[in-house]
Amino acid sequence: MNTINTHFRLSYQIQDEAFKLSQAGNCNLYVAISSRAMRLAVADVERNKFVALEDYELITVFTPLQIAEQLRLIADQSPILQEQRWLDVRISVSNQFFTLVPETLFDPTHQEDYLRLHSNLDPQQHVILYNRTFGLDAVNIFAIDGVIYRMAQSVFPERTVQFTHQTSSLIKSVLHQTDRNAGRVMHLFVERNYVTVLVVDENGLQFCNVFHYLSPEDFIYFVIFVMQEQKMNPEQETITAWGDITPDSSLFNMLKKYIRQVKFGKRPADVGYSYKFDDLFDHRYFELFSLHFCE
Repeated sequence: MNTINTHFRLSYQIQDEAFKLSQAGNCNLYVAISSRAMRLAVADVERNKFVALEDYELITVFTPLQIAEQLRLIADQSPILQEQRWLDVRISVSNQFFTLVPETLFDPTHQEDYLRLHSNLDPQQHVILYNRTFGLDAVNIFAIDGVIYRMAQSVFPERTVQFTHQTSSLIKSVLHQTDRNAGRVMHLFVERNYVTVLVVDENGLQFCNVFHYLSPEDFIYFVIFVMQEQKMNPEQETITAWGDITPDSSLFNMLKKYIRQVKFGKRPADVGYSYKFDDLFDHRYFELFSLHFCE
């Protein structure tokens, strides 16, 4: 008897009428997992175009075990997650358990030691993984809760799942899109209660961290703190924002109060989008679309 309760809702769904699951063998599946949402997108590799998207909001979910349980329940109802014939399955995880290490210093046998310097790990709970951060001579070492890791693999028993940390895909896309001659630039990826802050200049990535906030005041504190540390002037710099932030939100109003120039980012370039995506804000689902470039 199934005693697990459903604590999610499908908040958005897009599917191009030309896409059929029978075409999965020509497509990649991307899944973004966080404490607040599970999102998936399908990219037709032959046409280099996104053709489907599903956004599931997690409600009253507080533990990794509950997230894993909701993943199973979502997979039970989503034909896209039940399909096994994808070319690639890429899953990103959003959490604060990560660290970037220069590739020249990286020793795989010590990945747990690197991560312990920045995170309070539980060897019984976490699985430690790493991937090379595209566009940097660095390795991103990260942890994923074991119950989520095992559940994600069980959803795709016939595929090899590529796991990555959300910061890796964000860094890849931001470096790909940023004009390196524009000077030092700050980018924000906003989630509910978390914000990833990236600072890029002509030499590449200079700063990356994920902050937990509970209020707009917390949110702006971290933004201003990083600007001060990076010697950036709120009166002169332009901040680019992506993610779960809208022009009428309290977070955006707080940014406008303290930062002279704030703009929303665009979707990743060099990939197409079905016309069904036209109703979306360009700055939404950046973390999901960015997985397309994490080969």
